[in-house]
Amino acid sequence: MGGKMRLLPIRKISRQSKRLALFLTFCAGYVDAYTFIVRGNTLVAGQTGNVVFLSVELIQNNVSDVRDKVLTLLAFMMGVFLLTIYKEKLRIVKKPILSLIPLAILSIIIGFVPQTVDNIYLVPPLAFCMGLVTTAFGEVSGIAYNNAFMTGNIKRTMLAFGDYFRTKHTPFLREGFIFVSLLSSFVLGVVFSAYLTIFYHEKTILGVPIMMSIFYLSMLFASWQKKVKEKASF
Repeated sequence: MGGKMRLLPIRKISRQSKRLALFLTFCAGYVDAYTFIVRGNTLVAGQTGNVVFLSVELIQNNVSDVRDKVLTLLAFMMGVFLLTIYKEKLRIVKKPILSLIPLAILSIIIGFVPQTVDNIYLVPPLAFCMGLVTTAFGEVSGIAYNNAFMTGNIKRTMLAFGDYFRTKHTPFLREGFIFVSLLSSFVLGVVFSAYLTIFYHEKTILGVPIMMSIFYLSMLFASWQKKVKEKASF
């Protein structure tokens, strides 16, 4: 036979894992919009944008902005690198939710730091935390995705839909819709954050730990409900 056709196994999509993926992409968009609008036009999740901004500012000789972009990029890379090395020792493999703790704590601190403080002390640490999160979470129901970089997710969306129209294999369609929901969640995070910055300025980032707390409590409640139903079925 000619080229082998890529087929996806039919998976039962975990509602909880999908919700978590949607929440993480929402947070990535939320934090990116916050740092871009409030903290010096820098992105902590979308590093492709930082490379473009860095190149432009380098040509325009904006030394301070170049410094911020370079350190933000390096901090993100360091977050990915260190978690890759130590994730087993830190139990991140079994409990990736732990990678959200540094981001939550730092968001609380930054929310009370005035905009007069140099962004060099705030944005790179945030980028480091985003590097941890994007490394800890890499798939939803066995389908690889990225909660920080939307270009890859857009490509995966079109690949999935293209494969579905070519093969009529239903799991491709399901994968495509998963990526559409992830992209939509990221956009909603950006829009919501941008709107809140009008009223709350630097305190907008406090929405991150608040949303994390609500989401985590909802996960605990869902887990408790599941256990109750399992006990009732016996």
